[in-house]
Amino acid sequence: MNTAITVGAACGQGLPGASSARMLPEGDDWDGFLANLIDERAVPIVANALEQELLTGTRAQRDALDGAHEAAMRACVGLEQATLDVVETLGSAGVDLRLLKGPAVAHLDYPDPSWRAFGDVDVLVRSDHYDVAVTTLTNAGGYRRSAEVRPGFDRRFGKGVCMVLPDGVQVDVHRTLASGPFGLTIDLDELFDGEDTVSFGGESIPVLSREHRLAHACFHAALGDPTPRVVALRDIAQLVLTTDVDIDATRAACTRWRAGLVMAHAVGAAWKTLDLASTPLSEWATAYSGDRFERRSLAAYLGPDRSYARQMIAAVPAVPGWTAKAAYVRALLFVDVGYGQRHGGGVGRRLRRVWHARAIREQVS
Repeated sequence: MNTAITVGAACGQGLPGASSARMLPEGDDWDGFLANLIDERAVPIVANALEQELLTGTRAQRDALDGAHEAAMRACVGLEQATLDVVETLGSAGVDLRLLKGPAVAHLDYPDPSWRAFGDVDVLVRSDHYDVAVTTLTNAGGYRRSAEVRPGFDRRFGKGVCMVLPDGVQVDVHRTLASGPFGLTIDLDELFDGEDTVSFGGESIPVLSREHRLAHACFHAALGDPTPRVVALRDIAQLVLTTDVDIDATRAACTRWRAGLVMAHAVGAAWKTLDLASTPLSEWATAYSGDRFERRSLAAYLGPDRSYARQMIAAVPAVPGWTAKAAYVRALLFVDVGYGQRHGGGVGRRLRRVWHARAIREQVS
């Protein structure tokens, strides 16, 4: 008896050790399945798997996937043009950057770019170029989607900011790979030590090395959305199982960054969701428990109590030096007026300050 495949297992097709299930769901189950694929930006993976006869489906299902796939690729072509414009704009201001995520892994780590959809433009910039990057995009007509806690906080402690350009394209300007504690323990200079390049539109754009692309995929999957996007998990398995990435080098980097548990959690989620056969790496991920810092830090990103505030508080031990810790805590307690207005004020804000102060004392003690 053939059992309809899950979205996760469908997105694992084409990888070594993929699920033996092949049949796409039918009827009402199909409608929900397709909607889930679109929401997860996973249509291209399943459409290509169906084209290669790794999955079986009806003519109507093939047509629906083809239509959704074409729409996704049209959007990606537009975003690639936007990427070229952003890279040129920032480059003209002297900003050193690395293109992240979607277009980088699509062109370098998948059999064909048509396997990987994406929904925005992500760039990593050096900390000392961060303010210039934001100002440059602002001068080009962009605006911040969120206020800064205090002037200078992002450049010193934050992950980055989402800028919205006049045409509606969203550009995530990253200073590091995550908010909260794990964003502060990364050696940011190390991310710029080596690079690959991706080419489209007649231009070559610098991206992270393959080992750092794997690390970033793990950070994005484990620390990004409350439930990881399936396509983010596929990126991890794609890199591990089909490229020449040096897994030990990535694991060593994450260990140096006190983020071995981030990698282990992400790998475990990828293998479980994509329904992949066990490998030495997935067995390591299952066995790895991390140290106290890693466990407490990861807890701030997971579960029903997950919040940006928890991540910010959990980051206090990761801030290097007591002077910097004091500046960080002061910024959290005495936020900029504009930020406070956007995120509530009055009694509610004072109560949050008390709660923050108590939580911070617990973290530091």
